[in-house]
Amino acid sequence: MSDWTPGAKAARFLDAVGTPLLYAVVAVVLGIGLPRFEAAFLPGLTAPIGAGPAIALLSAIASGMLPLTGLVFSLAFVMVQFSATAYSPRLVAWFAGSAMMSHSLGVFTATFIYAIAALAWVDRGGTGNVPLLTVWFAIALLLVSVVFFVLLVERLTMLQIARVLAYAGDQGRAVIERDYAPLGGGGPPKGGAAADELPAERQVVLHRGGPAVIQAIDVRRLVALAEREGAVVAMA
Repeated sequence: MSDWTPGAKAARFLDAVGTPLLYAVVAVVLGIGLPRFEAAFLPGLTAPIGAGPAIALLSAIASGMLPLTGLVFSLAFVMVQFSATAYSPRLVAWFAGSAMMSHSLGVFTATFIYAIAALAWVDRGGTGNVPLLTVWFAIALLLVSVVFFVLLVERLTMLQIARVLAYAGDQGRAVIERDYAPLGGGGPPKGGAAADELPAERQVVLHRGGPAVIQAIDVRRLVALAEREGAVVAMA
């Protein structure tokens, strides 16, 4: 099925929306269920801070995550749109359709929703108690959000021209190695009168790894080396 058919577009839309929606649903369930679990089974487990600092902490997490999410993803989509016009529209599908975007949006949304839900259970009923697991889980979500933010920034840097060219080159070489058989050995060319007089190969120097550039060839030193060793140097 083509990537541009209505079914493929609907599938990509569901994948992009479904993951953040799942994170949001899980955040709502945990925001409602975890404090109730603590109140029912761990009533004596309270945080060693007052209700005021806990409310300030959760309020800061909730109020900070929403503008951060809007700012980060606004910049991300602007960069993707610019890259689509500067490089290729295929970059839009490669970046915007990646799992990193969906999971980052899901984690940011879950952190915001959970912090809002956890606020309702701080100093509930005027007891002054702060549920320990509820607050620490909000902090853990904040730390996870920071990790995803760093990964998302790293993903955005992939849109730099040098990294785009390196990525395209790596993908092209992978396709060539996968779909095309090697054409033969990398030694001196065979056939002809001169080839019959060449000595047997004693050493073959191959380059492994990414692409490189030969800046210069010292012909005089190569000739001197060949004369001293009685060998033939072939540059393929």
